Amino acid sequence: MDDRPRPAGAEGPAESGDAGRGGGPADGEPPTLARLDRRFDASTRREAAEALGNPSSSMSADAGRIVEGLFEAALTDPDEAVRAAAIESLYFHGDGHVDRLARRIAERRGGDERLRGDAPRSGDADGAVATFARWVVHDRAAYRMVGATGLSAVGDEDVAPRLREAFDDGDARVRARAVRGYARVGGEAVEAVRPVVNARNDLVRGAAVDALVAMDTDDAVELLARAARRGNERLRLTVVRRLGELDRRDAAGVLIGSLRDPAESVRRAAAKSTAAVIADADAVPAGDVRDRLLDERPFETDGLLAVFWAVAAERTGDDRTGSPADAAAESGERVDAETKRYAAWLYCELLEAADPTAADRSTAVEWLIDALDHRDRLVADLAAAYLPRIASTDGTEERPPDEENRSALGVDVERKLRALASDETASEAARERARAVLRRFKRAVVEAAADRDVEYVYVRWPADYTESYNE
Repeated sequence: MDDRPRPAGAEGPAESGDAGRGGGPADGEPPTLARLDRRFDASTRREAAEALGNPSSSMSADAGRIVEGLFEAALTDPDEAVRAAAIESLYFHGDGHVDRLARRIAERRGGDERLRGDAPRSGDADGAVATFARWVVHDRAAYRMVGATGLSAVGDEDVAPRLREAFDDGDARVRARAVRGYARVGGEAVEAVRPVVNARNDLVRGAAVDALVAMDTDDAVELLARAARRGNERLRLTVVRRLGELDRRDAAGVLIGSLRDPAESVRRAAAKSTAAVIADADAVPAGDVRDRLLDERPFETDGLLAVFWAVAAERTGDDRTGSPADAAAESGERVDAETKRYAAWLYCELLEAADPTAADRSTAVEWLIDALDHRDRLVADLAAAYLPRIASTDGTEERPPDEENRSALGVDVERKLRALASDETASEAARERARAVLRRFKRAVVEAAADRDVEYVYVRWPADYTESYNE
């Protein structure tokens, strides 16, 4: 590799403000970054750009400067191969940098002549669209990747056919960006996306699901439903994670069906998406989803109860209480507070309806007791509202006095509540909830002896229970 600095003006002005005189690095600058300076020959700059895509650990502190140096090379270097190498390296630092690069080029409305090629000099958006349209068929994959990204960002329905042509590109990154961009610019042909839904590449497959979700049509949801039933586990998991974004009854129906998926990861993702749908959507009432779930029997311990418990017990960014290690590992991302609350509500509804002789509810009830000290007040209040109702249906009032401490739930609820009420390490709110639940528990047992019917109240928002509980 020739590290000698190029003579001034050999391939363009030396515009790198960070490089030292004579091509040497500025103070503290990695030597490889300094070699992006145009006083080095194109071969040296290209090798430097390639090396910066996977910098050594000693350069970790300079990650920001490396990314900006690569941006500068991708935008202004006079050599196409250097620019392509810089784009590739930016991708390896994070694919979001490619989006950022496309936006920078679009903002320039055609930009620098070396980037614009034969694009119009008018300075309008059409210059950027024309540039990206040429790049999407470029012989270098890095340019095609930016071209597909740029067309998705600044194009309209007129560029949809050009993006559709890129569905067969030899580079998976280009295909994925073209498929996702096709829906973004207004492409509505579900049949165009159908062949890539089952693509072998995870990136392309995920982009196809994203495109169908963005289309949000009956045909798109039907194709997603088929993928959720017949696809491999990774595809099914991708589908149920994304369906939570659709405010549609048919999408909710697909999610409810996926709660019986043979793969635990898919079931858990379906539970999270189901809770997200009723937390954020208007077209899918929470009561309707609850009623459909209550028809799903029996309540086996590894079935509906298990998956909604896993979501309810999962960490949010602010949770003080821990979650099971496997829940965190299986999750694609941390559950948000609203989703967690609705998952907890559905869990409580299912638990209350479960037959204690057909399902072991001891772990579930213990979690509810622990949840009285939950960081999220609404989750804690939900636990407080449901515990007396759930515990009062375990047949306590039918047992002889010498068995009064043995519960069909497998948990001595009253003893645990008394322990929490006197636990000085617990919060004052948790101790007060435990005392309140003890009072309600005793009343509920008496009432249950007289009337075993359970009163169900339609709830659109879990806080409705806590408001009643606090009155």
